[in-house]
Amino acid sequence: MTVLALEPQPLAFRVRPQADECFDSWIDRVAAAHETTRPALFRHLGLEAAIASLDLARGTCGLSNEQYFAVYQVIGQLAWAVEIEVQQIEGTFLNVEASVVLPRRQRRYVCPLCWQQALRDGRAPIIRKEWILRMSWRCQVHALPLCALPVADGAMSEQAVGSWLSGAVARAESLRWKLGAHPRLVEWNAEGVDTLVRASRERFKGEKKAYVDRFQANLFHFAHDRIAMLALAHSRVGKATWGFERLVALELPGRPGREVMTLQPPKLPPRRWRISKGSLRPGSHDAGVLDLVLAYAHLRVRRDAQTQVEAQFGRFPS
Repeated sequence: MTVLALEPQPLAFRVRPQADECFDSWIDRVAAAHETTRPALFRHLGLEAAIASLDLARGTCGLSNEQYFAVYQVIGQLAWAVEIEVQQIEGTFLNVEASVVLPRRQRRYVCPLCWQQALRDGRAPIIRKEWILRMSWRCQVHALPLCALPVADGAMSEQAVGSWLSGAVARAESLRWKLGAHPRLVEWNAEGVDTLVRASRERFKGEKKAYVDRFQANLFHFAHDRIAMLALAHSRVGKATWGFERLVALELPGRPGREVMTLQPPKLPPRRWRISKGSLRPGSHDAGVLDLVLAYAHLRVRRDAQTQVEAQFGRFPS
């Protein structure tokens, strides 16, 4: 690991944000170029290392006054260090509510075709702002399901990335073929993602509003394969995901007793629309994929809920 100088000074490599790149992707590229960590990078620039632990995907949104000024100082210092305008760094932020963004450690979904093209063109592969949104599951350019990077922080060598990409493209193509997306839902998803990225105040109505309300803050990232679950939810058999949503929304009772160890039913808004009004045609989808997804939706979460109960209250005899 490179030891950076103690005195603040411009960085050796001018790593600039690419168009539509999210902040985490950019700052991690800056640190990687200097073979250091984000906290060490911040210390080098005269900033408190503790600020490096803040979630800066949304910039100054939702911060206290004290944190606001600290983050604003970070933005200015980073802009000076790589010789760019402050607005270029601000362009990496999403002006959205925290509930619509994936948890920090799960912002590792990318389009493998976008990454392949970037490497061919000699550009650094990046994570786009739209890909860290909870409702984002497909590439708007290639109409391909996203894939999760095998390393949480994206720290992979170019050779490892190239090796991973070949298999990732094949898996994404297979999922797209097996679970054909419903055109209307794809259109609504694209509109919802675009509205969030642009921080638009556009108001949706009717079924489209119900869709956006449901998917902006969805909890499919709790699934082992988030993208497969979202792909299924946007297919013509999307109603199969209702079980997952209801199970993951279960709440423990306030004061459980020995006699009653049931989970409270989820508090969900009345269903005003159906994901799919059509019926599944025999042989139109691969049963193996559906079996895998549905098995998780209906069994894995129930097992996790039971484990949580036992961890907090002990195992009770039946």
